[in-house]
Amino acid sequence: MNKIKIAVLLLLSVFAGIVTTVGQSNAKLTIGDTAPALKYAKWIKGEPVKSFEGDHLYVLEFWATWCGPCKAAMPHITKLQQEYKGKVTFIGVDVWEKVAEGKPYESTLPMVEKFVKGNDANMEYAVVADNNEQFMGNNWLKAAGQNGIPSTFIIKNNQILWIGHPNSLDTALPAILNGRFDMATFKAAYDKSADAGRNSMVAMQALVKPIQDAITAKDYTRALQLMDKAVAESAQRKTIMEMMKFGVLLNHVSQQQAIAYAEELQQTNKSMASVALGEIYNKDVYEKSTYIWAAKNYEAINPTGGNPVLIHALATCYAKGGDYEKAVTYEEQAVASARKALKNGEMVGSVMDYTVKEYEQALTEYKQKLK
Repeated sequence: MNKIKIAVLLLLSVFAGIVTTVGQSNAKLTIGDTAPALKYAKWIKGEPVKSFEGDHLYVLEFWATWCGPCKAAMPHITKLQQEYKGKVTFIGVDVWEKVAEGKPYESTLPMVEKFVKGNDANMEYAVVADNNEQFMGNNWLKAAGQNGIPSTFIIKNNQILWIGHPNSLDTALPAILNGRFDMATFKAAYDKSADAGRNSMVAMQALVKPIQDAITAKDYTRALQLMDKAVAESAQRKTIMEMMKFGVLLNHVSQQQAIAYAEELQQTNKSMASVALGEIYNKDVYEKSTYIWAAKNYEAINPTGGNPVLIHALATCYAKGGDYEKAVTYEEQAVASARKALKNGEMVGSVMDYTVKEYEQALTEYKQKLK
């Protein structure tokens, strides 16, 4: 996947029981417009930029700690910053983080700072984090019809010249710097795509809001009915609505019903085992049997492929389920695999030095439980 859509994030935020504060923006931003202000909670890394004036190019790269494609793009952004040093300033803009219920958006700042520090070698460019108003997410991304990340803006003379995916910077930057960029042609194509994105987002928000309202009112029967209705109206919504339904059952109705539903879905959708594992392992609110089921269910369907994050998730589930022997076995594998990934520069943004330390600490705790 090259880009994570905010529509998916909105839907998953419903089923996961988290808060994803994606605000509304009535502004419309396009190619050739004056760049909005640069407002943020904290300038985390690099030399602060006060304005976008002058012939110097500025590249704003929007990302989030949970976004796999964003993390995959970071080494490339670092390479470009080195290549265009003195000509282009790159700024990573952290947006759309998942916020704990009842907390302000800026409560995510320590997590973002920890990520940036741990991923320092792969983020050799300036980094800022969005503020409580989510000014950057709303007045840049949403206004420009950008419903997914990573998303990149190029600015010159305080004017937006280009918006797109970071993979396309290899062609966009030379064209702009060499005077070969046809802004009018690019704008025509971009506006068509952005308008479609805006319309899609409006439709998705209209679909999700009644479900969110029902869950907030603890009317879970109605929430489930609305999900079924959405699928009946459009088969394209089937997979995401099924995942949402699993989450509502798991977090609000019955863990056993959720398990039975997941096992039913897995007959045709093997990825459901990964969804269930990811949803369950990181929370401390479920029955021990639910954690054991999540681990064994995943084992029966998918190999870990040496992925330390998945192996750690299995270890965590076994530990929370009280099976410390299995937890130790898997956490030892997770530690070894994470060390290897870190040494080889693999799994950028997912495995860092503090990841290894966290896994090592978990392993020590599990071993102590066995004594």
